[in-house]
Amino acid sequence: MDYQPVPIKINNLEGLRASIAQYISRYSNLVITEDNVTDSKQVRAKLNKLKKALDDRRKEIKRNYNQPLREFETEVKKLEASIDMIIDPIDEGLGELEVQRREQRKADVMGLIAEMAPNYDVGVDEIEFDPRWLNKSISNKQITQEVASSMTVVKQAKDKLATATTMITKYAQAVDVDPIPWIDQLKQGQDVQYLLQAIDRQVESVKERERQREIKQQVAAEHQQETSTGKIVDTDTGEVVSLTRTLKITATKDQMWGLSSYMKKNGIKFEAVM
Repeated sequence: MDYQPVPIKINNLEGLRASIAQYISRYSNLVITEDNVTDSKQVRAKLNKLKKALDDRRKEIKRNYNQPLREFETEVKKLEASIDMIIDPIDEGLGELEVQRREQRKADVMGLIAEMAPNYDVGVDEIEFDPRWLNKSISNKQITQEVASSMTVVKQAKDKLATATTMITKYAQAVDVDPIPWIDQLKQGQDVQYLLQAIDRQVESVKERERQREIKQQVAAEHQQETSTGKIVDTDTGEVVSLTRTLKITATKDQMWGLSSYMKKNGIKFEAVM
């Protein structure tokens, strides 16, 4: 494509500049008064007319100037669309090939992990797959080294957890505490020493509650004792605690009514037993 910009020329440019300069020199510091208001309006009208004429001509030239550009852009876009008809299938094919390559690389790496896992006593699912291993820029040797490093870290963590689990289990069983909740906390990342101290606090708390219960039972027993007459008396207050006894009474009908009235009057509860 060849292009040579067409210059736009303003006829009598110097004359226009000179005329405008004269107006500027004459009217730039003009003070409007009642005497020159008519003349000032006429000058303003002439200048506005000149300004409008210049702007109208600019717009006309711009429209004519842009028309070839619009036609040129239309033709270029058509050519680009034709080229895209070739590029798009190539892009699609290259994209599919890259997907296949990455899938094959992932399968190869997973095979490598499965092959190496028994040597480190770890499971395949315990190794986190790094997306970088699918990149073309990373070599098989580097992938092997990183997989080995990852497996070493996992194995050390498993051994540490197993040792800590054994420690927590034995300690909990020794103090008669269920180890499972503490092992769950250990698996969640809690520190071993913290858990051992927590177990001690729990054991001490249980012992303290048991001591308090025994003390309450002892105090309750000391505050109540049965007298020789069968009554239970509070040793602090001397109050007789209610006591239930079954009696067999032989009396006349009138005596029975009198006894009934006496017990009701003194708040003694009774009931007939057949």
